[in-house]
Amino acid sequence: MQKGEQPKTTGCLCFSRQNKSEFPKTFKKSNKILKKYTKNNSDISDDAILEVMIRLYISDNKTKAIEMLQRCRINPNFQMNLIRNDLEYYIPQLINFMVFHQQLQDDRLIEFIIKASSIDFFFAHLVYFQLISLSKIISPNNKVEFKIVQQFVKEFEDKMTTNYQGNLLIATQLLKIHLEDSFKDDVLVKSIMLSNKKDKQEQAVYQGSIRIKSWKQNEIVQIYGTEDWTDYIKEKNLEDCLVTKHEEIELQDYVSIFQNKEDNNLQEDLAFQSNINFWNDITKISEELSKHQKKTEQLHRFLNKINQNLPAAVYVPFVKNSVRNYAILNVVSKESRVFSTKMRSPYSLTLEIFRPEIEGHYNEQQLLDTQISKPIKINMIKSKSISQSQIVMQNQSNTNIQLQRTFSIADAEMSFHNEFQTMKQYEAKVDGSYENNNGIGQFYRNRLESNKNESDTDEMVDQQQIKQPNQQLAFSLEDQYSQSQTQLQNSKMDQSTLNSRVSYLQNGKGVILTEGEYLEIKKTIFGENSTSQQERIKKSSPFQKLKSWQLVHLIIKAGDNLKQEQFALQLICQFDQIFKKEGLPLQLRYYEVLSLGPDCGMIEMIKNATTIDSLQKNLQTKYTQFSDFSDFFRSFFRDNIEQALQNYVQSLVAYGLVCYFLQVKDRHNGNILLDDQGHLIHIDFGFFLSIAPGKGMEFEGKVPFKLLSDYIKVLGGVKGYLFQDHFRKLFYKGFKACQKHQKEILLLVEMMYTGHGTTLPCFSKGELALKELEDRFNPRVTSDAELFVYVQGLINKSLDNWRAKWYDKFQYFAQGIFY
Repeated sequence: MQKGEQPKTTGCLCFSRQNKSEFPKTFKKSNKILKKYTKNNSDISDDAILEVMIRLYISDNKTKAIEMLQRCRINPNFQMNLIRNDLEYYIPQLINFMVFHQQLQDDRLIEFIIKASSIDFFFAHLVYFQLISLSKIISPNNKVEFKIVQQFVKEFEDKMTTNYQGNLLIATQLLKIHLEDSFKDDVLVKSIMLSNKKDKQEQAVYQGSIRIKSWKQNEIVQIYGTEDWTDYIKEKNLEDCLVTKHEEIELQDYVSIFQNKEDNNLQEDLAFQSNINFWNDITKISEELSKHQKKTEQLHRFLNKINQNLPAAVYVPFVKNSVRNYAILNVVSKESRVFSTKMRSPYSLTLEIFRPEIEGHYNEQQLLDTQISKPIKINMIKSKSISQSQIVMQNQSNTNIQLQRTFSIADAEMSFHNEFQTMKQYEAKVDGSYENNNGIGQFYRNRLESNKNESDTDEMVDQQQIKQPNQQLAFSLEDQYSQSQTQLQNSKMDQSTLNSRVSYLQNGKGVILTEGEYLEIKKTIFGENSTSQQERIKKSSPFQKLKSWQLVHLIIKAGDNLKQEQFALQLICQFDQIFKKEGLPLQLRYYEVLSLGPDCGMIEMIKNATTIDSLQKNLQTKYTQFSDFSDFFRSFFRDNIEQALQNYVQSLVAYGLVCYFLQVKDRHNGNILLDDQGHLIHIDFGFFLSIAPGKGMEFEGKVPFKLLSDYIKVLGGVKGYLFQDHFRKLFYKGFKACQKHQKEILLLVEMMYTGHGTTLPCFSKGELALKELEDRFNPRVTSDAELFVYVQGLINKSLDNWRAKWYDKFQYFAQGIFY
């Protein structure tokens, strides 16, 4: 160790004994925090994965808990409308436990993770990304490296590289149908029919396909997307360059453009590393852009260079819309742009993708998705069955599935003791100061060259409506509660009643737009429609003949810790599942986030949407014929106002509930979107549970959730039928549903806190954050009628709350975000 180095910030194993400290108190309190879930310890069904996770965290008999894990399904069920009941969904909690609770000391759990990863490469990659994200904790004030975790990641990567050697890891092999066979007539259908016969075929595993080199690479495929493409296509007719047969596309491994060529040559088989190499390059670009002045120009150069190694057997690790089952064909570099901040260079990314296995059998796509949804369980994989990758493994010196340790348990324990000593500094220095425009809201704003300062035209709600004496309010709301039970049967909105009221609500309101005016406003406000963009790009792509061709849009960030954002979206996804289970018409149009490293990751881009901030700027500078947000809404959605209002109120309620329970803050109009179907969508979750912006002011501190008059005016105001009869009652129904399933939310939060409590800002309040969350689910009421009164009180406290309005004013003066 060199002189002057500070060992406490590196986490190496050479720390002196005097630096040794106790583990964070969150670990010691884990049993205390979770002990309330110890009932019903026996007869846990295989699909009760949360119950199994509880046993893993608190049971003394870890062997039994791990045996239960082996009976749980690993993969998502795409036929269940994204109701997640699979271990892959709980990978953050699994790895959290393995790293922070077990300190990588439990060989039984490690063996389980390795085994699950060895039969499902999707699972393996997500485990890898979660581990690498935890290998280092980076904050503005501190950096802590977990050397033991980094060492384990390297060994895990080597193990998976050996396991998947000789394979192409693409979705084609979800049904164990070799790529060459799927091109033969009826083979796919016969394979599916065979797989439907019980006990006739081994459990399908995601082992990839054996590498095939039998087709000559199409010259067009090699050049498309590179710097040579423009000159190449000038001399040819695009119609003559189209890829008409998917057999012409030879998917190979992806070789990194940033790694040393000699290093790449040492590994001829990059099967498992191929996808990791691709996303490492994609995030590395964001880091490199900070070194260049002409960032967008340099971005396009990097992406064109990446296209030299595409198409490849790489994929987007997102579950939504089955997008991860697609192989990446090309990066549409011209569609990418840089969103520079003071210190970072996040950028947008548009990818062309396709699904090889459905090209020849496009009509069987639904049947294929049904096959993909079949459960994969470790206890269903027979030891005698040998996959193609395992045959290759047998030729290797190490055939044992268990990871071979190169560090002792004593080393691991000492390392974690020392590394967590430095983390206390991080915990003490967490505050609400974040770089301006550091979230993703900026990506949805239309930057105007000049902004006109307009006078404050906020319409105040009728405060007399909500400032009634408590007794009168209780009596009135209890009457409403009894009436709501008959009017909202099965928690469904009464469509006929809604339609009869809508015409009255809209009578004489709004501006009548011509078709040309409507299309021009739509393009300006919401940007190019995703369908139009897809058609435009497809016309110039040589892959346009592929039946499964489509685009995917992402935001790439480096220099930001996305673990908290990923955790927040997992919780929002859980709320969405609660609403679906209860049959409630509440809509959360959330997006997926994946942390790819300690300070980098990818975010799904929401298309056909704009921030309320950007919309308000346009209304005050360009489209002054609309008096306010409500007038725009009535005018723009006039031809489909019933559905738009339904989407609006259902999303307004859904996000209101999420923001209340999770105490999501920083809800200015740059972090709230409106899409072209009328949904409201929240983004940027850097502040929730414990943390809020403001450095002491915390304007939003006592606001249950944001509910300004601008939003309510769309529904006809506080006295309007849609607000009184739909918003209020749906909010109550949603509250009841969340209360009923609160365990699903509380467990995810409590599990993460007992490990991540010292690493995520959302836990800065410590155990108090957990108590306050549970209290929000369980107000002190004795009946449903009292609960109804309580919930309506939350709505009333939020209505045009002066704190929320002042926070919007503060954002306007500080960052120019319109309100």
